[in-house]
Amino acid sequence: MRDVDYLKRMRQTSSPTLLVFTLGATRESARRSLVPEELKGLEIELREGCLAAALAAGRACGCRLEVSSPAPLPIPADAADVNNVPQPGTGFGPRLERAMLGAFERGAGPLLIVGTDVPGLSSRHLDDALSLLDEDPERVVVGPSPDGGFYLLACRRPVDGLAAAARWCRRETLRDLLQTLRAAGRPVVLLAPLADLDRPADLERWLAGADARWHGLTALLRRALAGLRRPLIPAWIGEPRLSFVPILAGRAPPA
Repeated sequence: MRDVDYLKRMRQTSSPTLLVFTLGATRESARRSLVPEELKGLEIELREGCLAAALAAGRACGCRLEVSSPAPLPIPADAADVNNVPQPGTGFGPRLERAMLGAFERGAGPLLIVGTDVPGLSSRHLDDALSLLDEDPERVVVGPSPDGGFYLLACRRPVDGLAAAARWCRRETLRDLLQTLRAAGRPVVLLAPLADLDRPADLERWLAGADARWHGLTALLRRALAGLRRPLIPAWIGEPRLSFVPILAGRAPPA
């Protein structure tokens, strides 16, 4: 049986780091919109909530917390333990690779990278990834998404050539990444799958079964979306209306 206290001490010594990789709620919403424009405020609140939930999960696992974004994001006053770090470069793959290398240069031991579009992410997923890395430092732990991407990437040393390891942001991304890792001799372990929020249909599915952490926001989103779908009933329905019958020239109306 694993000595849980020993593993926790080892993690603290080796500085596990949670790196949240994001464009920021507003830019993520503009890139992949989930709701009509009238509800953008709620979508941004949801994406900001995903960031806060990911940071809370990392904090519960004893991780050092970093947020990688193209521009610094506002950090709440109660999150002074969060470090904003840059996200230079163009293209998803190169930006992700630079973010990973930068985290290791700053002293990350085991490194966990997650995004801000997975509301189902919890400390359990992060703890499972850390435990798997404790068992084999050469492992790469991947959290798969049903759409062919991934929601978590964890390792104790950098993934060589990560920028070119996959066709990024496509249905083939996860398959490409796994093939590249295995070809490089890196053992790969998959976590339980979690759905991300890329399309309105993803949001609908999540709203149907979201956990209790999101009760308030999901209730607002359901009501707002239902209100937009409600058919408009014209005010004049049921009221008498004038009817005009044309009379054709040269013909008398019937007797």
